[in-house]
Amino acid sequence: MPPSADLIVENASILTMDPDTPRAEAIAIKGGEIIAIADRATVLEHKGPGTRVIDAGRGSVVPGLIEAHMHLFAGAAELDHLQLMGIHGFDALCDAVRSYAAKRPDLSVLQAQGADYTILSATERVSRHHLDRILPDRPFVMAAPDHHTMWANTKALELAGLLRGKRLGPGNEIVMGDDGLASGELREGEAFGPL
Repeated sequence: MPPSADLIVENASILTMDPDTPRAEAIAIKGGEIIAIADRATVLEHKGPGTRVIDAGRGSVVPGLIEAHMHLFAGAAELDHLQLMGIHGFDALCDAVRSYAAKRPDLSVLQAQGADYTILSATERVSRHHLDRILPDRPFVMAAPDHHTMWANTKALELAGLLRGKRLGPGNEIVMGDDGLASGELREGEAFGPL
């Protein structure tokens, strides 16, 4: 006699992740482990007097996909941003940004993501002056892949009221240039949030 399950989910559309049997209609669990995943009749052989049975109503059951740091809205919004992964060097950055800007003449602020910290070179950091040379007349910001740093041109800094700097909480920084104005590098959310 098969072992009794603690839980059976039946009448389901189960994605098993097993290439030999990609779908099943029922699953039996005992002690937090799967003991059967198959057709309803086979799985119900594991039903005992204390088994809890859930009718999934043909709903989907998928493996436990746990993502504890998801930024769903921001990730979806970024789908239309300029994607800079793999772009290296000033000329390549310039071409990508100008092409993107030309296709979106009505966007009030142009945004990019995936800008590597070494997008210009291993030794040169991006500044608002670089971005102003690329796009001087429209607000432009680009985010690092880790989303902990953004760079903005002068138009974007002016629009957000950040060009002259601002006091921020610990761990957040508007990097200031030698000229007493924001360099264009903004570290952490409090710094680039106004953008």
